[in-house]
Amino acid sequence: MKYLKPIEGGIMGCANCGYTHSELSMRTKLYNLFGGWRIVKDGELYFIEDSDTEYDESKTLQYIENRAKLQPDCDWRAILDLPLRNAEYQRQNGKWILIKKGMGFA
Repeated sequence: MKYLKPIEGGIMGCANCGYTHSELSMRTKLYNLFGGWRIVKDGELYFIEDSDTEYDESKTLQYIENRAKLQPDCDWRAILDLPLRNAEYQRQNGKWILIKKGMGFA
């Protein structure tokens, strides 16, 4: 599995759109509302939270990490798609590192 080059995080979209971190926290909530997170393993959808799940009840990245560390040779990605920003993280040596960022889907 090839690691992609890390990039710097920062503010994307408008000033109210949140900060895109260079490394994703294991406490990140994997919500799926009007936009949200999906987890891809080797190019295939692995996990997406049910859209009826409340934010506070959403699984965290730690839930995925517990599974990913059992298959460390796979290409794991955490992808965030929001109206005014997007980001893609790749699991690299047990850390989720920013490899892409953009202006969102709106």
